[in-house]
Amino acid sequence: MRAIVPVAAVLAAALALAGCATPHLDIAEPTDRQKAEAEAALKFTAVGPPRNTAAGDMVPTVGRVIRRVRASSYAVCTELRLPDERCKLMSTAKVVVYTRKTDINAFADGDNNVGVYGGLVSNMGSDAEIAGVLAHEFAHVMYGHVEKKTTNALIGGLLLGVLAGAASAAAGSQDQKPVRDLTKLGWQIGSTAYSPEMEIEADRTAVYILHRAGFPLTALQSALLRMNRAEADRSSGTFSGTVGFLQTHPSDDRRHAHLISAIEDVRAGRPLKPAKKK
Repeated sequence: MRAIVPVAAVLAAALALAGCATPHLDIAEPTDRQKAEAEAALKFTAVGPPRNTAAGDMVPTVGRVIRRVRASSYAVCTELRLPDERCKLMSTAKVVVYTRKTDINAFADGDNNVGVYGGLVSNMGSDAEIAGVLAHEFAHVMYGHVEKKTTNALIGGLLLGVLAGAASAAAGSQDQKPVRDLTKLGWQIGSTAYSPEMEIEADRTAVYILHRAGFPLTALQSALLRMNRAEADRSSGTFSGTVGFLQTHPSDDRRHAHLISAIEDVRAGRPLKPAKKK
């Protein structure tokens, strides 16, 4: 007889994971007006053509903006009074451009470095949009989001693995497949625990980084709208690549509403608000 872990136990494990990603910022949900503006932007905002940057020009293109993004990220980090070792990473993190990767994607890795795929550089419409994406990834490094997701993944695998093992032993089953499957499920739950909130935190911080660096506040929003169009094209079969940057992220309308909120806060002179320590 195959042992089945009770749904209540799985839910309890998932809820336990929710406490493993402590936010750095106090972020209010967008207003109804901001949500409506986000929906309208997604539906009606025109997006210009991509620059189709050649492979040989990709590294210089990223190089044109990265110094400003680094300096601005460091300034934002110190203003938030984050640990010195996190702020120093703004200067030391490597930025690698994978010119042969055609996916529209960028990421922060477990070594606190940033990777940018050639597909993203090629498909953006301006240096400012690339700066917006880089600012987002530097915010992930600033907050240690990758390390948190890795820790959550390990905890998730352990929690559900233990639950599955206990249920299997209680049922007298020798079948280890349910244990392996639920351990894997726990890893997957943990690796994405609070991922949308981490992305919103990185987006908001990116707007402040862009402001300090002298780029348009709307640069990340423009980049995301461009990616939304590419994803729609992929779904319709007119674009064969993938838009990895949008995966495991908040829903499009919620994300854009939060960006509108962040842009308005910067324009009103409101600083980033650190979360209260528990």
